[in-house]
Amino acid sequence: MAKPEPSTISLRIVYDGTPPNVWDGGPEQFGMQDKANLLYPGKTERDGRVVFEVSLPVKPGGSAPVFLGDFAHGPPKERFLYLSWRNANGAYAQRLKLPLGGIAWSDLERARDTPLVGEVAPSSKPRRPGGTNIGGTRAVRWRRADG
Repeated sequence: MAKPEPSTISLRIVYDGTPPNVWDGGPEQFGMQDKANLLYPGKTERDGRVVFEVSLPVKPGGSAPVFLGDFAHGPPKERFLYLSWRNANGAYAQRLKLPLGGIAWSDLERARDTPLVGEVAPSSKPRRPGGTNIGGTRAVRWRRADG
């Protein structure tokens, strides 16, 4: 399959809404983090899930797409999004890396006219009230918004 020319992909990230164990920030201190360390809030659904909408430029990069733009962090072959929480003092309470490597050219072709939805997997570690925060990388399951 021929690789498409540079374009933009719309992503809809769905997070279960679980806050960090230790966090004294408010809703304005939780969001999708850009390269300037600004946080962009999502929309909280009735069931408590939080949905984030972002658009990323994408270009060919060998066998896999290379994601660009203010929300694409990391080296070209290992790009990810940051979902971040800040404490009231401005320090990060927790950041989750959401890898973009699971998105193939075929996914981008199928999602040309509709967002690609990424559902963030819940933590596999037990949540302990008052315990340490569980950051790190979270798996993301990608699918078309209408599929």
